[in-house]
Amino acid sequence: MDNDSLHKFTYRVRVFFADLLRLVAPALAAELDFDRAEELPTAYVERARSGFRQRLGDLAWRVPWRGDDRAGHLIVVIEFQSTVNKQMAERMRDYGDMARQRQPADDRAAALLPIVLYNGSDRWTAAGAAADFPAPWSAAVRLALAPFQGWHYVLYSLERLRSGGGLAHLPLRNRAAATLRLQAVPTPEKLLAQLRREWVRFSGPAEAATRSVLHAWASALLADMGTEPGLPTLAELEGLNGGTEMTTVSQALLGKWVQDVRAESREQGIEQERARGLARLRRQAAIKFGAPTAERLRDLLGAPMPAEQVMRLEDRASEWMMECEDGAELLARVSAFVRNGGGAGH
Repeated sequence: MDNDSLHKFTYRVRVFFADLLRLVAPALAAELDFDRAEELPTAYVERARSGFRQRLGDLAWRVPWRGDDRAGHLIVVIEFQSTVNKQMAERMRDYGDMARQRQPADDRAAALLPIVLYNGSDRWTAAGAAADFPAPWSAAVRLALAPFQGWHYVLYSLERLRSGGGLAHLPLRNRAAATLRLQAVPTPEKLLAQLRREWVRFSGPAEAATRSVLHAWASALLADMGTEPGLPTLAELEGLNGGTEMTTVSQALLGKWVQDVRAESREQGIEQERARGLARLRRQAAIKFGAPTAERLRDLLGAPMPAEQVMRLEDRASEWMMECEDGAELLARVSAFVRNGGGAGH
């Protein structure tokens, strides 16, 4: 996998860049106007002993602060690393300085946020990585950013997330987090299962760019795993192949993909309806017979129950609520219903 190219492809997409900052420093991100963010050039020419040399950074953005009462911008310099670089602090300082020098004269004092996004497997040991970004964020923006104007940088490490259990706590609707979840899975089967989950999570026309990026990540990761045949094309997955002929293998993969995505989406909907139905039953029981009956009903209905059975139970229970003299009688009827798989009734 071409680590730099794939990361640049990802974080040149504005919504992915914004979501990365929401992971790295969520309270800071809330202070920024991402709609007006501008990507900056990262090719710099500087004097050297032999004349001039070109320096290439990975990615830089210039982001205005929200509101009209706060002038200036934040410059975000991002480097993508798959290995530990011992000179990272000096490198980030140089890139930050050069990015500032390329700004208009009245904005060369803009605050700087250097970020290293690391997806290697070894522990990051290079100097200069700040332990944590200051949180919670406050109105004293420049004061909180002070450590990052010199040698320090923010390290966001996939290895740290893996070893510390942080992957499980990443926000589900964050696009940058979705790429990290894909990178963390160890097998092709689990990768495809995770991609299906992300595909459902970021469905709809507005998320087409998100799915394009996630497809690129999954394709590259599958290639690294040596999986053949690979993932169906993005056009196939989107159903936009325009009638072109597909190979038998590709057709089979696409068919299984669509079937699995639809099944997972359907299961999610069924589970949500089941949960809502049980919640309605407990609320009704609490109103009619009090909280203790509702608590016992929750325990009684704790075992998995098909959504269709829940719907039948709701129908019957609405009658029982009126007929039963007390909570004990209601619980007895519900218990008989559950024991007989939905066939009991009084």
